Parts: sequence; structure tokens; C-alpha cells
Amino acid sequence: MRSSDAVEPDPTEPAPPPAPAGRKSALAFFGLLLALFLPGLLAQALHVVVGLLWTELFVFLLPPFVLAAGSNLVPRAYLALGRVRPSILATGALVGAAGTVLAMAIMAVAQRLMPPAWVRTFDVAKLFEAPLAERIAIAAVATIVAPVCEEIAFRGYALAVGAAALLFAIIHLDPIRFPALVILGAVFGWLRLRSGSVWPAVAAHAANNGLVSIIALAARPEPAEETSLPLSAIAFGLALGVAMLAPLVAAFRAATPPPPAPEALLVLRDPADPSLRFRLARVPRQLQLAAIAGAQALIVIVLAALVVAIVRR
Repeated sequence: MRSSDAVEPDPTEPAPPPAPAGRKSALAFFGLLLALFLPGLLAQALHVVVGLLWTELFVFLLPPFVLAAGSNLVPRAYLALGRVRPSILATGALVGAAGTVLAMAIMAVAQRLMPPAWVRTFDVAKLFEAPLAERIAIAAVATIVAPVCEEIAFRGYALAVGAAALLFAIIHLDPIRFPALVILGAVFGWLRLRSGSVWPAVAAHAANNGLVSIIALAARPEPAEETSLPLSAIAFGLALGVAMLAPLVAAFRAATPPPPAPEALLVLRDPADPSLRFRLARVPRQLQLAAIAGAQALIVIVLAALVVAIVRR
């Protein structure tokens, strides 16, 4: 073809905006979560249920929306909040249930290998030694609120499966559950990447936390080292978990279309500006007010705890 036959661009048409470059740093995001997690630990120490709820909402849920919007990205697209079929969600929940079996067996191995003092210190069953109403509230937060908030943070904002799985395990500050949490985090991340949506990972996370909460509510609290499983039971749990998980993962893969390209997540709020640099001025007023409300709620929690402590003296 001659050069004169080539189609020349119309100089009167505006040039398309340059494509944005890459995703935001997962490591920087994790640093922010760690900084926010410290007041979250304080809130949980003052009141377990209220502190857990504050942590989930203002440490895990709010920052991804603030950072995405402030980086000129549409949060719904960047955080993979698109809808999926109910059957995909159901399969994701089954994957989460199978992952729970495998994770519990892995945690049983960790309990045998770790020092008994560590096992006692990081025994999550202690949370369920509270009165019944408080135990139910903890189970509700863990099953309903935590999966949504944590998955939007770790499988929405922090997309890379390996990095997100490690960050997800580290943020729990529990060496006993760490190996199991890495495995679960990788499974949740794969569900997110395969489906192109965070909701199957939320369903899997909810199934895991729900099963663990039901077991904890029904079980009689005992010292962790006295309830360690025999090796034969641990081996059976590992084999059963793998046997359950493998076909469900295959079924999920078969039921989901090829995921969208990562570039599809980079939908700009202002297409004329390709920069993904965070600017506070870009954050919508509603999100700014939510952040202020979170800080005020933390102050109220601290003051209420001080008043209760003074009254009890």
C-alpha cells in the first residue's frame, strides 16, 4: 500500500488520553493498614465487639475506597465490585467451606509444632468465652462484616494473589494461624482473579468464618494444647480438605468465563487526567466525612471505656 493511501488521523479530533500506568502499590497500602490497625487494636482491647466492628469498617473497608477515588479511579471498577451469577457465589462459598477443612488441618499441624505458650496466647477460642450475646455478636461480625471489608481490602485493592495472601495472614498477627491464613488468602485471591469480581471471595470468606464461628459457639472452650488432634486425624483432615477443594476449584473454573484483563479495572474518574497519583482533593466529600466519623467514633470508644473504668473503681 502506498503511503498516500494510508489513513491519516483527523487533526480536528482530540487525541485519546494516554492509558493509565499500572496498579497502585500493595506494599504502600499494607503500610497504611498497619498504621490504622494500631488504633483498631486499641478499640478491640477496650471493647471486643465494637472494636472489631470499628476495625473492619475504618481500617479495611474505608481506605480502599478513599485511595481508589483519590487516585482518579472509579472504586467500583478498581475494587472489582461487579455482579456475578448466584451460582458462582454459591460455588465460591463451597470452595471456602472446603478450604476451611484444609485450613483447620494445617492449623492443627502448626499447633503441634509451635511452643505451647504460643498456642495458649493465640488461641482464638478465647474470644468465645464471653457471655452468649457477645459471642453471637462476634460471630455475626466475623461472618457478615469481616468478609466484605477484608476482601475489598486484600482481594480488591491488593490484587496480586501471593502478596495479598501474605499481607492477609500477617495482619491477623497470629503465628499459629499464619500458614492456614496464607493458604486461605491464596484461595480467596484465585477466586477473585478467576471470576473478575471480589464477591466469590467474599462468599468463600464468609463460609469459612461462619463454619469456624459455629464450631466455636458449639464447642466447650478448653486449653488449646489439650485439644490437639492425633496425627492420624490431622492426616485425614489434610487429605479430606484437598479431596474436597480440588473438584470444587475445577468446577469454579469451568463455571466462570475468562476473567477480564487487568487494564479493565483502570477506569478513570477524570479521563482527561491519566495520573494515578493520590490527591486528597479528589476524594469525594462523603468519603472524607466517613473518615472523620471513624476518627470521632474511635474517640467515643476510648472515652466510654475510660468512663466505665472510672465507674467500676
